[in-house]
Amino acid sequence: MHKLFLYAEAALAPAVENSWTEALQILQPLIHAQPASGGQDGLSGTAAASATVPDNIDQVVVLDEHGYNELMASARAGGKLLAKHGPESFASSEYASVYHPDDVLVSYDSKGAGLTVLSQVQMKPLILDFELVSYRQRLLRGGRQKEAVARAVMSGLEDGACVFDATAGLGRESMILAHAGAAVTAFERQLPVWLILRDALNRAQGSRYFPFALPVLHSRGTIKDYAGDLRPEVIYYDPMFPERGGSAQVKKDMFVFQQVIGEDRDTELFLEAALNMAVRRVVVKRPSYAPPVTAAGIERSYFVDGGQCRFDCYSISELSAQQ
Repeated sequence: MHKLFLYAEAALAPAVENSWTEALQILQPLIHAQPASGGQDGLSGTAAASATVPDNIDQVVVLDEHGYNELMASARAGGKLLAKHGPESFASSEYASVYHPDDVLVSYDSKGAGLTVLSQVQMKPLILDFELVSYRQRLLRGGRQKEAVARAVMSGLEDGACVFDATAGLGRESMILAHAGAAVTAFERQLPVWLILRDALNRAQGSRYFPFALPVLHSRGTIKDYAGDLRPEVIYYDPMFPERGGSAQVKKDMFVFQQVIGEDRDTELFLEAALNMAVRRVVVKRPSYAPPVTAAGIERSYFVDGGQCRFDCYSISELSAQQ
């Protein structure tokens, strides 16, 4: 990822308007105003971020309607050129001065905040919606005993126990854990994903479908950046799975998500930090075929089978006894 583009339609639902306003407030230190015409890189009506930008983002660019239309037209034409003639032809084209195929757009409309990887501009934006019937049915059918992640995380905990979801991602397991009775604080370090998750939670607030305390999304960052007073009973950690050759095509939402996130390369260090913070245990989601994660020679205590995945549990009391 090189640039993060942001755009909002003129008419937004109140919850989405709040998400957009909050996004601009959060990103204000990264943005300085540009003239209304003749914007940077051929896009009119933009604002470009200063040099201090998080993660692998070089610029944050806020688009007006004309700039948005220019970007989308360039991405469609550039995508066809890239597919037909390859990256060298794209790099020497006019489109390369406008965007890079790995750039990301977060657009706000009446439905919510949507995530688009510009190399996949032909796909509809990824919008998180916890009120979808399929998702609500999963919550209704689930619970502490039926959802493997809830069994792993909530075992032995009372309702209201503090749980950190260290890698919230699309927010689904944060919601499952909140529905199972946890007081969830969620963390997400990738800014584009944080933005669409924040919007989804804003839209879910007050919904009749969620008569429980929704996860609280921490300001962007990781548990290693946390400086608050909460001590989580359990930390749930779901590192991005490494790609496996020959695996079936993933669903659209996970495909877009993987394009933005990539593979986590600091899993062992992250686990070690979680073990130093949790009161009872750390739960790590792993593919069923992958070996457990070890940190400084520390091995898992037990696991909960989740079918195609499993949940490796590291008990703090057992680890203390080993030391």
